[in-house]
Amino acid sequence: MKTVITLQELAEADLRPYNEVWLTSAEALAESGHNEDELCLWRSDDTFTHDMLSEGTHDQNVRGIWLVVDDIDDPQQVLDVEEEVRQRLHALGLEGEFYPAESGDSHASIG
Repeated sequence: MKTVITLQELAEADLRPYNEVWLTSAEALAESGHNEDELCLWRSDDTFTHDMLSEGTHDQNVRGIWLVVDDIDDPQQVLDVEEEVRQRLHALGLEGEFYPAESGDSHASIG
């Protein structure tokens, strides 16, 4: 089961237990197995260790949290959410990579 928070809850959310922050649409949440409207916004620097990769257990140890956005295809909205997430992660002392799974022609090219 996914851990889902709203943008309003982000300001107080404890993100330390999570290795990834995802953006999702309400539609994707409503449809089981729907991942077309999901974007990995951030991944912790310590998500994968060598042991996890060699044992093949990395997927079992990754904990994600999902933020619901109105329009995941709106670049300005994604940038606004990214800024809020950056501020929250900084306040918690968490470091990682933004848009870790993106390729050159996607959201990663924003900003």
